[in-house]
Amino acid sequence: MACFKFEGDFETLSDTQLKLVESVLKKQGFNDGKVLVEPVGQKGDNYVANVIRFIYEKSDGSYFKMIGKVAPAAEELRKMMNTMILFLNEIVMYEEVLPKFNDLQNLAGVSANEKVRFPVCYGCVREPPNELILLEDLKESGFEMLDRFQPLSNDSVRVALKDLAKYHSLSYVLKNNEPETYNNISKKLLNMWALMDDDPAVKIFFEANENDMKLMVESEKHKKVIAGSLSQIATLAKKLQSYEKTSKYSVILQGDCWSNNILFKLEDGKAVENVMIDYQLSRESNPAADLLYFILNCTDYESRSKYYQEWIAYYHEMLDDALSNHGLKSNRVFPRDQLDADLRRYGNIMVSLGILLSSVLLRESKDVVDFKDFQGVSAEDMIDSVTNCMRAGSLDNVTIMKMKLKIEGIIDSALEFGLIQ
Repeated sequence: MACFKFEGDFETLSDTQLKLVESVLKKQGFNDGKVLVEPVGQKGDNYVANVIRFIYEKSDGSYFKMIGKVAPAAEELRKMMNTMILFLNEIVMYEEVLPKFNDLQNLAGVSANEKVRFPVCYGCVREPPNELILLEDLKESGFEMLDRFQPLSNDSVRVALKDLAKYHSLSYVLKNNEPETYNNISKKLLNMWALMDDDPAVKIFFEANENDMKLMVESEKHKKVIAGSLSQIATLAKKLQSYEKTSKYSVILQGDCWSNNILFKLEDGKAVENVMIDYQLSRESNPAADLLYFILNCTDYESRSKYYQEWIAYYHEMLDDALSNHGLKSNRVFPRDQLDADLRRYGNIMVSLGILLSSVLLRESKDVVDFKDFQGVSAEDMIDSVTNCMRAGSLDNVTIMKMKLKIEGIIDSALEFGLIQ
């Protein structure tokens, strides 16, 4: 009988979660030994899950490591964060979507260096409130998270765009080859942004952030774009669903393409490979949504002014290359003029999300809400506390200036490229 000794930060893990860890270790051929549990990252790296690392020490002194994404157990916190839906989305991605995408790549004979690489998933617990996802530790393969406060370089952007194009191509292949499978899977993924339209507390939170952002910028041009932007995110998302559900151009999005969710492998300081992680916001939508989300949140105004058109062209070129591996062509599956039209269609909501995320992702760790502090707090008090914590008035001038420049840059880019009117 297996006998593992857990040490470190494992006290909050349930018996169900620990049993999955033990089961995976046994499948790896380990029968006993010490398992060290340690936190991963810092506040601001992940808002929805508690991310930890399991380190098993082998008899020869080497280690087997796994990353665990652990759901919060507090009921009110779970309700506020829509934990059950977000974890179910990601579990569907790791158990059904990504394995299917891998099969499609293998069936087409795509070479190893041209495949989209997905993190190995060792196992999941679906049952609330014990949700757990066990993944390979990509750090062991040389992948790293870049500084979230710095815009990605042109080289890094192109590496990520190539991978995003290949990823989107696999939805089109699945939809073309196995439409019933695609429909069955895509229906399981819920659009969190659209679901928020029915939550008055979320609207209050968005409106408070919107008011802060209007005060942060100075010009009437920027204030005009911000006005009504954040408070309408959920409504816009819900309206777009009708288009997405009937459009032949829809794909299964990655959904949260920003710097912390794209790990890079560097050679001589230059990105040569990447792996996308965190699929909790995955859903059926349009490729333009992933594309704009990534470009607006991960680059700065200067780079966009110089490279935006080149990036869009490169993405579509890489999409065509990826589709050709499966006997498909982009001019039939997702033509360039359709991409341009959909970039404009999704411009308003992606700019709004960019403004919202600027108020969240640019915070220093000391300014980030630690949801562990809200254990046992009522839903109403929790919402009030989180809203107050997220107000710009609590931030230092350096952080406010970073946010201001980021928001103004997003708006200026959107106006420059006709994404908003």
